[in-house]
Amino acid sequence: MYLFIATILIAELIIATNLVCLIIKADKKVLAFSEKLTEVRPKIKGGLNSAKNAVAKLVEGVHKLSCYAEKKKQEYKISIIKTVLIYALLFLLKGKSKKCLSAMQLAVVLKDCWDRGAACNS
Repeated sequence: MYLFIATILIAELIIATNLVCLIIKADKKVLAFSEKLTEVRPKIKGGLNSAKNAVAKLVEGVHKLSCYAEKKKQEYKISIIKTVLIYALLFLLKGKSKKCLSAMQLAVVLKDCWDRGAACNS
């Protein structure tokens, strides 16, 4: 009976020793990894900051592009409306079309100059 208990005790000691050795090896590897991570941390932080700045610039660029597209859309709408109005007036004033055409073109040119001057000032 004592032999059986001694055998179990010795087996438990062997298992405990193996576990302690594995824990020590794992601790050494974790410490080595922690040191490497500490050395590389500034580079990682710099890379993440660069990525953050790149994404911010990309968002700003997309916003500017959408604003530009909206501005051009408004300009084309106004241009189409002007053209439709000119031709509608010409159709309504058939007999006096040459005189009306000159006056309308002058009015459109003056309006465009006025708009450009206002756009440059803002």
